[in-house]
Amino acid sequence: MKRIRKKFRDMKYRHKLTILLVISSLVPMTILALYSHNSMSKLVRHNELEDTSSILEQTRESIESQIEVYTGLINYLTYSPDIEEVINEKNMDNYVAYAKYTQIVDPLLTVPKSYHDAINQIQIFADSIKVRHEYTLVPMDEIGQEWWSSQLNDEVQVQWLVNTEKPEIAAVRNIYEGKKRTAVLCITLDYDKIFKPLKNIISEESGTMVLDQKQNIVYRDENIRDNDLADLRESDKILEQISKGYVAVNSTSQNTGWKFYLYKTKKSVEKSVYQMLLTEIPLIAGCVLVIFILGMAFSRLFTRKIEMLTENMDQVNHGSREVTVTSDAEDEVGVLIRSFRRMMSEIDRLISEVYENKIALKEFELKALTAQINPHFLYNSLSIINWMAIKSNQKEISKVTLALSTFYRTALSKGEDMVTVENCIRNIEAYLSIQLVMHDNDFTVEWKIDPQVKTEKVPKLILQPVVENALEHGLDVKEEGDKILKLSFLDAGDAVLLRVEDNGMGMEQSVAESLVTYQAEGYGLKNVNDRICLLYGEEYKIRITSSVGKGTVVEMRIPKGETS
Repeated sequence: MKRIRKKFRDMKYRHKLTILLVISSLVPMTILALYSHNSMSKLVRHNELEDTSSILEQTRESIESQIEVYTGLINYLTYSPDIEEVINEKNMDNYVAYAKYTQIVDPLLTVPKSYHDAINQIQIFADSIKVRHEYTLVPMDEIGQEWWSSQLNDEVQVQWLVNTEKPEIAAVRNIYEGKKRTAVLCITLDYDKIFKPLKNIISEESGTMVLDQKQNIVYRDENIRDNDLADLRESDKILEQISKGYVAVNSTSQNTGWKFYLYKTKKSVEKSVYQMLLTEIPLIAGCVLVIFILGMAFSRLFTRKIEMLTENMDQVNHGSREVTVTSDAEDEVGVLIRSFRRMMSEIDRLISEVYENKIALKEFELKALTAQINPHFLYNSLSIINWMAIKSNQKEISKVTLALSTFYRTALSKGEDMVTVENCIRNIEAYLSIQLVMHDNDFTVEWKIDPQVKTEKVPKLILQPVVENALEHGLDVKEEGDKILKLSFLDAGDAVLLRVEDNGMGMEQSVAESLVTYQAEGYGLKNVNDRICLLYGEEYKIRITSSVGKGTVVEMRIPKGETS
């Protein structure tokens, strides 16, 4: 978590603003989307249940309309005078009975089959019928051979009986004379045709079931993958399982008392919800994309000036003092930009004022120093001392005097700030001649000079402080071994490389690097480094390499062709 907070803290302001804008838009949109999806899911489930209930109700009505037709037909036949005459006439002559059966009864019982394909047969069982007439008229004592006889009760209303094994449906009505049952009228119907509407409404992962008033299964059909109801045969166990893992609706027939069930797996109902979700996903993805694009656009719009100001400040931090960003807006960013411009203008003014004062002061100091030193008087005085030393046969004094004369002649260089490398070498040679006398020649000087650099210009008096440091802090403190001072003037392509190397005591590298920042008394390495950086830039600063007990190397690079 800390790492995430740090990463967010270090992120660009524009990216932070983009993230915040996107999050602030996504949070309410997500809440709204969840609420909307939840409401729509409930509505879809409710509609699915309503549609299922409507389908079952229509199917039940379709089956019930058929039942009403057959109930009306059986009632019509029951009260038909011709049927009543056959039932009530017990002593009818066989010839007369056959004629009536053939000419009157048979058409009544067979013609309806041509209009209703679900009718298998229509039969009358009566005490008055002594001999079976084909399949339509049957003696009462043979009724026990019918499968539905055991289920038949004494009610007068039409009874609807179902044989699921055959399968077959029988619409049966008792006909009474007084309290005695004298006849039974039965219409046998095609099971599949009666329940065909139920079969038509079964879709994937759904099933139907019809129970009679005694909770016996009249009809059942399912199209369910991984069906956990397949092995159940008792209606109460089936209903219990349906109540646990299914969505079910039911409807009861007023004519038969049958109870119709249509049930679906919860997975099939949720499928509609998933389909709705699939239609929502592209819309949600589109909204997220729009929010992200708008977030990026707005954050870029809001932070463009801030980024320009930051970039300009970074340029100022690296040395540039030019202000490139502008704004005329009256908001906080506009005020900040104008304040930055005013601040940089004031800084430029102060820098110019300070530098001008410092330059003027240096010029005055240089003029004062020059005024104090009269080169002709100095050279003449040194010449007299040299002549007197020669006259007295004091060769060492003469040597030192000549070296001192050469040193000051090359150091003053007629007031010029830049001298040739050759003149710089003569100045250091004179300086070292004096130092060798002072040190009793206890160190050795080795020179390495590329001839082609002798005519190049370098700032005067640039090596003397470095050589002085090498002697004082390097070779003078060395107690054992040879003391060697190496001076190199080398061609480094586009620059002249000046190198001063000693094999003195050396120092830690961190200490060596601090020498160019340490302000020593007099004109030290810091002054030389500041002077070079001021003239040529930070890339030409002095480089010092040192190691304890091995010595120190100081390198300076002066660009060629520089004369100022």
